[in-house]
Amino acid sequence: MIARLTLAALCLASPALAQSADEVTAMTTAIEAAGCSVTADNSDAVLAASGLDEEQTMAVIAALYEDGLVALEADGSMSLSSEACS
Repeated sequence: MIARLTLAALCLASPALAQSADEVTAMTTAIEAAGCSVTADNSDAVLAASGLDEEQTMAVIAALYEDGLVALEADGSMSLSSEACS
């Protein structure tokens, strides 16, 4: 789910999809709790743990990607680079 949202976010990102620091924190905390990686197996759980809706998730993932904090992997997963995920 998040992988599909990530691709959509990267294609549709715009200033209208601005995110708050709280939303970024919610998503990064959820990804860190999932072992710093979002896969097909855990994406729904990560999304639920973040408490964000699809629009918020798209904006957050686009911002994290733009800042170089998430990377899309060849297998369709997404990994987070943060203090907790080195």
